[in-house]
Amino acid sequence: MNNNYKFFQNRDCEFFPCHKVKDEDKFNCLFCYCPLYFDESCIGSPEYIVNGRGQKIKDCSSCLVVHRPEMYDKVIAHLQRQEEILHVDLRKLRQQIKDRLVQITHINDMEPDMRVEHQREAEIVLDRIMTKKASETSVDCQVSVLLQPFAVECVHEGYFEFGRKRIKCNVLEQLDLSSVENGYLYAFHAPEIDIESAGSVLEQYYMEAFQVACMDVIRGWIQGYLERKNSVYEKKYCSPSFGPGYYGMGMDAVPELLGLMDASQVGVSWNGERMSPKMSLVGTYLIAGEDVFEVDSDCRDCIGHSGGCEFCIKY
Repeated sequence: MNNNYKFFQNRDCEFFPCHKVKDEDKFNCLFCYCPLYFDESCIGSPEYIVNGRGQKIKDCSSCLVVHRPEMYDKVIAHLQRQEEILHVDLRKLRQQIKDRLVQITHINDMEPDMRVEHQREAEIVLDRIMTKKASETSVDCQVSVLLQPFAVECVHEGYFEFGRKRIKCNVLEQLDLSSVENGYLYAFHAPEIDIESAGSVLEQYYMEAFQVACMDVIRGWIQGYLERKNSVYEKKYCSPSFGPGYYGMGMDAVPELLGLMDASQVGVSWNGERMSPKMSLVGTYLIAGEDVFEVDSDCRDCIGHSGGCEFCIKY
């Protein structure tokens, strides 16, 4: 093969080829020192050993990914990616999910006899899904979350702008954006549950309520994670989730936001009419140097009417 921007050989190198290969003519020296070495999710096949200092390090002796000519485009694409995928174990959030489940189903507002019945059903659903015996139900209690950063230049008064795409978000008109530093797109879906397997209408109701509670708790968990992640050197603040159906962003923003990410990595897609799975969420978070995210509670459930709500009109 001839040397070009995708392929280069240095046969004068005393280590050539630095891996055992069958065909030296196809050995690519372009990535002499692997650019994926410090990437924990690299696309290679490393082994791990413990060095003399007790540190676990990569042993890439048997990995040829960056030295195969046909892998150039995949290596470059991987290096250009900035997103991260988090794995949230819902079992560790059981109490928060239970509290949210009680809140959204208004169990504590029910008459005593009905409250006892509903509390029992809610506990049965939680136990069935979230205990270790839940493996029998085939429900995966680990939720994968895609996070993708974006620059502060995408944030404007009343809208986000990604390339030539403008996504309206009314709450941005109320915030002091001068202290906003960056933002994140996110996507995930609630645990998939076979609702049809429910033994009663009440059980089905609490299965669906469980999924909604999970999504709400995970959004709060992501907010806390991003605040900690960005506060390593000095305190930063993370906004609530600004997304379709919340804080003045219309539901028509769903396909626009999904088009900015490879949400298929966490099992979320757009089928032309809605997200799949049905219980999926997509949205944004903002990071700021000051807490500028205090807005009227009515804005939380604003779905972004073009004329504005009564609060917007009045104030």
